[in-house]
Amino acid sequence: MPTLVLTNFNIVTATLGGFITLFGLVSYLLKERFYLSEALISLLAGITFSHGTNWIRPDEYALHLEENIDLITLYFSRLVLGVQLVLAGVQLPSRYLRTEWRSLSLLLGPGMTIMWLIASLLVWAMVPHLSFLHALAVGACITPTDPVLSNSIVKGKFADKNVPKKLQKIIIAESGANDGLGYPFLFIALYLIRYNGHDGEKGAGYGVALWFGETWGFTIILSIIYGVVVGWIAKELLHFAEEKKLVDRESFLVFAVALALFITGTCGMIGSDDVLACFVAGNVFTWDDWYVSTLQNHCQRRLMKTGSEWRQKTTPSSRRSICFLISASSCGMAR
Repeated sequence: MPTLVLTNFNIVTATLGGFITLFGLVSYLLKERFYLSEALISLLAGITFSHGTNWIRPDEYALHLEENIDLITLYFSRLVLGVQLVLAGVQLPSRYLRTEWRSLSLLLGPGMTIMWLIASLLVWAMVPHLSFLHALAVGACITPTDPVLSNSIVKGKFADKNVPKKLQKIIIAESGANDGLGYPFLFIALYLIRYNGHDGEKGAGYGVALWFGETWGFTIILSIIYGVVVGWIAKELLHFAEEKKLVDRESFLVFAVALALFITGTCGMIGSDDVLACFVAGNVFTWDDWYVSTLQNHCQRRLMKTGSEWRQKTTPSSRRSICFLISASSCGMAR
């Protein structure tokens, strides 16, 4: 006798598929009429399906271990940010980081520092019995602009009507770069907390030395170099494969996503900043706008091919056949 198989896999896939399907049916209404972002809608759906209906049960997936939940959340976040930041770098115009380096330097230098200090002061004032160093660490976590959330003000009908194009680009660049550049603000606080005279001979000076060596040297500078090298090699290899007709259209379209997965994994192996490396690689990948222009040409050729097929199917004889079919269908409906 048939029975319901209510396994976690079936419930999760059915819930996820149903939500995406229903959201897709009203996505234009929610995003372009009510100006609701996909991130906010997904957050509310996640709260509803987990805490409201208990259809999604993360504790069971993580075997009721808090450490497993933290690891799963971390890896999913890295995956989403890696793909999003490569695509953010691809969206920017040719040589954008070079042409707009002054504006980005002001936003990522003094701008982020001021945001960090203000956020830390607010946390320190609102949370009782919290040391200022701990407040600096918390402030560093909320200083960077989320690149996923920023999409709600740089894309869509609202952005096209109210946000200038130059401002859209600078927001994309700033939100893409500051996630990775938030590490120095976080680790200076963590090093001072750990080595503030409580570890034998290692004092605050040792923590500052680690901050310059490990955080800036290994985490930030190495990730930038890695992103430049991998992005450039990927661009040249894809260019070569496209010229030699070795890559098909489907693989060409998803190449940037595959690049994001590769950088996220390899940077995670060496312990560097995969978030910053993904953004830099995405921008270097489209440094000369070749990928974007070729992608547009692919789409244009596809549209032209579709139009050509339509014209071939609507020759005079075909038109008569179509008219006959429409007439016959109309008569049948009338009867």
